[in-house]
Amino acid sequence: MPETIQAYLEAVREQIRWKRARPVLARELERHLEDQRDEFLKEGKSPEEAERLAVEDMGDPVTVGMELDAVHRPRPQWGLLGLTLTLALAGAILRVVFHQSYHASPARLLVKSLAALGLGTVAMLGMYIFDVSRLVRHAKTVYIGALAAGALTLTLHRAAVSYYTRYVVLLYPIAYALWLYSFRGKGWRGLLLSILGRVPLALICSMAPSTTGLLLLWFSGLVLTLLAAWQDWFGVGKWKSTGVTLAVALSAPAVLISQGYLHSFRQRLQIALHPELDPKGQGFFGWILRIFWAEVPPLRQHGSAGAAVNAGARIRICVDSTHVPEKAMPIDFSHDFLPASMAVAWGWIPLLVLVAALTALFVWILVKGLRQTYLPGRFVVLAAVITLAAQLVLSTALNLGFVLFSASLPLVVGNLQTVLDMALIGLTLSVFRGESITREEPDAPPLPRRRLRIRLEYQ
Repeated sequence: MPETIQAYLEAVREQIRWKRARPVLARELERHLEDQRDEFLKEGKSPEEAERLAVEDMGDPVTVGMELDAVHRPRPQWGLLGLTLTLALAGAILRVVFHQSYHASPARLLVKSLAALGLGTVAMLGMYIFDVSRLVRHAKTVYIGALAAGALTLTLHRAAVSYYTRYVVLLYPIAYALWLYSFRGKGWRGLLLSILGRVPLALICSMAPSTTGLLLLWFSGLVLTLLAAWQDWFGVGKWKSTGVTLAVALSAPAVLISQGYLHSFRQRLQIALHPELDPKGQGFFGWILRIFWAEVPPLRQHGSAGAAVNAGARIRICVDSTHVPEKAMPIDFSHDFLPASMAVAWGWIPLLVLVAALTALFVWILVKGLRQTYLPGRFVVLAAVITLAAQLVLSTALNLGFVLFSASLPLVVGNLQTVLDMALIGLTLSVFRGESITREEPDAPPLPRRRLRIRLEYQ
């Protein structure tokens, strides 16, 4: 039997096979042993005897270690892993089937799709075995790194936009969730700094430009900050912090309106709702999609003419009242519009099944995430689900002909976005995998509320 606390802890650690659990359990056990030692010291025992008695009262270290090993084991998430991999594989197949681009051969498409699937699988499994508490401990470093990555990719242009920045901003809700948690218990200063943390991220989104990323950041930041404020994370009162959060959130649209963006947004919204008003301009894709959906049956028979409508298909547009075709216009249904291509070829029921499977996956993750007692893990899961669900909602609306924001169906597009989506899901599964050992960090002592006292004296 060991006679010192450190020797006892070392013997216990040797019985625990999960490396990630060892330091967490050892810290808890050490605190308990130190409490027992302090009790013996109060009874007048010497320090050596008090430590020896505390160790003896705890019991055999091998038995204790084996009991802890049996209870604290990684919780595999086979169901979520399997469903994610199945959907990603389905996306790779769909991309090869429907992406008949003039600039890529089927063999090249197959290689690119398999590469995205392989890299996504590696990213998901890598994040799955990752200790999410490391991100929490280095939250501000993660935030600065995400900001630097966005700024760096702004220099990489493709078709007059910062192509890779549009993917980097998909990680901004996670970075902001960690930034937000790092100011817990910091009073008014923490609340204001946490809110201001969205500004640099929003600037990167605007410079890309990525309207979808900006909308995602605004919405996810609002939800996360409101949840933190309602739980009084900052120690200033939940009503005060909630009011400030709402006031700042509503000020952003007010600034855009004051700068004249309201008219532009109204025009885009009108064309999105009625694309036939501008069929040769901004309403082109929406108009074509409305025509397609008007003729899409629940299931299409094999070999029907609709199966030829896919990426690279060309249609002729009548540009005047004589309905004489002026020119052929190409439609690329390879990325954002791949779901519409699938529905036109196979009918809307297969697409409905695919969307339902994605919805089930995200709801499953969300429900498990909201049950987490580890607050940083809960916020990481919520940020990831908001990111994935926003892609699903915006992509569905886009493919139905509501062309307002660009978005691709998560896990299905088969490019870098698939890799990032799978990495986000892997990070959420890491939270679930380690939920038996994750513990909340001690709350930072709230800052004292200062009151101004004025004393008047009359001579």
